[in-house]
Parts: sequence; C-alpha cells; structure tokens
Amino acid sequence: MIKYNIYNKGNKELFEKIQSEFNVSEVISRILVNRDIPLDDIVDFIHPDIKKLYNPYLLTDVKEGALFTKNAIEKKAKIRVIGDYDIDGIMSTYILVTGLRCLGVDCDYQIPHRIEDGYGLNANIIRHAIDDGIDLIVTCDNGVSAIDEIKLARDNGIDVVVTDHHELLHEDDGRELRPEANFLINPKRAGDKYPFKSICGATVAWKFMTVLFAESGIIPEMNPDGNYMELRDEPGEDYAESEKLRPIMSYLEFVAFATIGDVMELTGENRPIVKYGLKALKDTDNIGFRLLIDNRLGNVDSVTTYHVGFVLGPCINASGRLDTAAKSLELLLEEDEKRAAELTHELTELNEERKAMTEEGVDKAFSIIEEEMTDDKVLVIYMPDIHESVAGIVAGRIRERCCKPTIVLCDGEECVKGSGRSIEAYNMYEALHEVQDLFIKFGGHPMAAGMSLDRENVNALRERLNGNCSLTEEDFVDIRIIDMTLNPEYITPELIEELELLEPFGNGNKKPIFAKKNAKIHSMRKIAEDKYFKFEFEIGTGTITGLYFQDASELEEKIIAKFGIDEYNKALRGKANNLAVTIMFYPQINEFRGVSSVQIVLSDVIIQ
Repeated sequence: MIKYNIYNKGNKELFEKIQSEFNVSEVISRILVNRDIPLDDIVDFIHPDIKKLYNPYLLTDVKEGALFTKNAIEKKAKIRVIGDYDIDGIMSTYILVTGLRCLGVDCDYQIPHRIEDGYGLNANIIRHAIDDGIDLIVTCDNGVSAIDEIKLARDNGIDVVVTDHHELLHEDDGRELRPEANFLINPKRAGDKYPFKSICGATVAWKFMTVLFAESGIIPEMNPDGNYMELRDEPGEDYAESEKLRPIMSYLEFVAFATIGDVMELTGENRPIVKYGLKALKDTDNIGFRLLIDNRLGNVDSVTTYHVGFVLGPCINASGRLDTAAKSLELLLEEDEKRAAELTHELTELNEERKAMTEEGVDKAFSIIEEEMTDDKVLVIYMPDIHESVAGIVAGRIRERCCKPTIVLCDGEECVKGSGRSIEAYNMYEALHEVQDLFIKFGGHPMAAGMSLDRENVNALRERLNGNCSLTEEDFVDIRIIDMTLNPEYITPELIEELELLEPFGNGNKKPIFAKKNAKIHSMRKIAEDKYFKFEFEIGTGTITGLYFQDASELEEKIIAKFGIDEYNKALRGKANNLAVTIMFYPQINEFRGVSSVQIVLSDVIIQ
C-alpha cells in the first residue's frame, strides 16, 4: 500500500527570503528547504563550481604516499594495482593504472572475482603478488579492512599504499583499527582534515594521482595549502579548461561515473564532480565509453545521472556479476576500436542475461511468497539455483513491491549465501545480530546486509527473524514524501528549465516529486508492447500527457477493481468516464518533430 506525505518544512518568510536573495521561484525555494540546504550553501548547490574541488593535499598521507610511489617508480619497482569488481572499483583501477603508466610504469592490475575471491584483498591475492615478485601494491576502493592480508604482504617484503573510502574497523574499546600499510589515504580515517567525507573510491584514487602527477612534474606544482585545488603559481587558473591540467582533469568523467554508480550523495564536492564529469562523458575521447554510449543511448543531447545509474552503469557492473570485472576495465583500456566494439557487445549481452536472471528470480520469489509466506513479516526466500550475484537485486525488487524486509538466499560454492534489503522501520543489521549464531559470517547496515550460513540453518533463520519481529501493518505502508502539491496546468517550460538548477539528481538530492489529488483521466492507452501506460489528464480547458513507465498490468488490475471494467474501457476509448486518481510526477519537455510540449512522468498512480 502506498501513501504520500508532504514535506512540512520552512515557512513563508524563509521561502520569500530565498526567492529574493537567490532569484528563484517559490517552487525552487521550497525544494531547497526540503533538501535542508543551508542559506550559505545555496549558491554552491544550484551553481556547482569546478573551482570548488577540495585540495587533495588535505588528505592524510597523500603527499607522503605519492612521494613514496614516485620513489618506487624511479627504482623500477614492480607495481600492482588491486581494485574491486563494482563500478567504483573498476573506475578507480582505471585511474591508477593509466596514471601510473603515464609515469612510465609497466604496472599490472588485479580485480578480485566476485564469487571466487569476494570483496577486496584476500590471502590468495597477496600470495600471487609474492610469487610474481611484486614490490608495491596500490589498492583502490578497498584495503582498510584487510588487516591480516596487508600484514601478510608487508611480512613478505611488499609495500602497500591504500586508497579507499570505506569506514575503518574499530576495536571493542572504540579505537580505530588500521591496516599496517605504508600509507593509508582515506578521508574517513580519524584525524583526517579533508572537508568532505562522502567521496567514492575513484575520487580518492584521483586525488592521489593528482598529487603524484604534481610531484612528478606531469602537471604544474599545486598549492599544498588552502581549502581548494589550485596551482601554486597560477591560483586563478580555470583548471576545467586548462591544457596544463588536462592530464589529470581528463579523469573527471570516470570519477563522475563512479560517484553515480556507487550511489554517493550528490551534495558538496560531488555536485561539481558529477556536473562537469557528465559534460565530459558526453564528448568522451575514451573509445570504450564512446562505443558503450552509442550502443545504449544512441545520439543523445546529454548524458544524465539516470543514464549512468540505470543504462550504462549496469553494463559495466554486469561483467563483475556474471563473468569478470576485468572485462569492463579492458573495455576502458582498449585502444583498438574493433576489439572495443566486441567488448561492448559482450557487456551488453551480459547485462541482458543479468536482467533475464533477475526477472526469473523475482517471478520465482513471488511464487514462493504466495505459496508459503503470506503471513511472514520478514521474507526469507531460499532459491538454491539463483545466481549469487543477483540475489541482492532480487531482494531489492521484492522489498519494493511488498514493502517488507527481504532476504534472498542461494547456494554458494561452500555454503548458503544471501543478500538482504530492508525498510525504514526495520534495522536489518541489528536483527541479524540477534541471530548471529546462525551465520558463518554476516555484515551490513540498517537497510542492507550480506550473510553466509550453513544450509541446515536456513529454516531457523526464517523462523527466528519472524519470531523476533515486532513490525505492525502500519510499518508495511510505503510512505512517499513529495515536495509539494502542484496542479499540472501551472507547469510551464520556464519552471521546467528552472528545475534544472537542482541537477544533478541522485542519492542525497532526489529528483523533486509533485502530487495532484483527484487527477481526472481524459483517456489512456497502453504503449511499448503493452508494458506501460500513456495518459491524458484533464487540465483547465485542455489536457496534459502523463507517462507511466511501470507495470501496466498491475495498474490495470487496480483501476478495474476500483472503477469497474466499463469505466476502464471508456477511458481506453477516450470516452467520458469517472476515473480520477492521485498522481505523483515530475515535469519535462517533450520534443517531437520539432514541436515542444509539457508532459509529466508519473512515479506513482495511487487508487484509493
């Protein structure tokens, strides 16, 4: 069941103050208040400035780690970059590998296999490095929790520089537990003075490479002092367009891609990174990126956060889920267009396979729920044959539709493995902690978790989680928070253009959602092979188009159940009918055959 609440923040005086000081409409002022943007930060929020990238020298160990690496390069050390199998890990690895090669290093890389290796460093990866005579390991998007593995490397004469962005481990008494790396570059380590902590692993790798380039003479010397990144001798240099800084600024599109793909909050420094990085991505010189964009998006005017998060990113991620993430990295590194085209095809095919596996898993999960779990408050679904890499995606889809905490379990190589996705009212990590005796290993946070357990404990997990659960029916109501009610007839092209001030949208800055109660349906029809709906809603003396890109069959059933088949058929024929629904939407401009018109994209249609 879906309900919506309206943000109830601010007051008339505050809205008017924002309108006056920043020359925006009341709609924009309300959204800025809803997003809790302080007055002092509004200019930077609506006008992200590339000159507001923080000084990389503020990161603890970054200069020392860069100089140490520079010295290793000069000594012809064998260097290996070790990344991760997701988007952030792939982009981080690309930045470090190509950056080090730019410095004349014939470095290699290793990306762990999701199923065979698991996340980050493990003992086998270190042993391979020992056998291969590696002198220096540089990690990216991993390393802070590899206490034993890094000790093994150091005990065998391998130096380690960690670049990472994940939370560090802590002792039982609260003290920070750091790996014995030579240098640890992570804004989340205790005492670090980097102003913005919510950066992805690729950003940390990029900051490290910026300092290494500066210290190695690839780019001009940078000012090590001050809050923002600038050249020592030319502090006013526009480094977004600077040829002198091109060797490092050319990575911005990869950093932006990783920031979106790793679902980082699009606030603070991440806003200029993504804004300018997406512009660079649209006109990328990288052959792999270009072919992937052409293949998946065609001739688009711009690449958006949606494109990266839901079209391009899944193709990059698919290789790490079903094959090896090294294939995605190979695409980005490939300079032969024919081979890059082959890799693009392989990645898109893998992504289609991943989508099919996900759909099959979702359908099977719902069958199990309907047959066995209608009364369960916590859904623990064991499907032995589902691919381990899509268990989390399936759990997320079930959680979205059922609005219940969901854990999907499958058979791993040695035990049962699972991924969980939760709802706001249920702290999944705490719930798992209460039954930790059932697990071989588990971890996560309130909204998501991963676990491994013996097969004989699967039923006990379901029984005990449900036995401990105190959720009520009210907790299973899906509450959507909207920014404000807005009559579609008042939407103008000017308002839509002004809403672009709030981009880029994503985690921490969701696309604004508006609502209209009792929206009268003038007509409706199915589109795209009957998968979606196109509505015409009555406004004033005319109509406005509304597009619904979700399950048309499910909505059809709800409309018929509420209004009857006769009224539904009238709407399909464009005849006078009694259909009125609550809609949640975002407005956009539709361009068709040279004609522009206002339309709305529906995120939800509520029938009560």
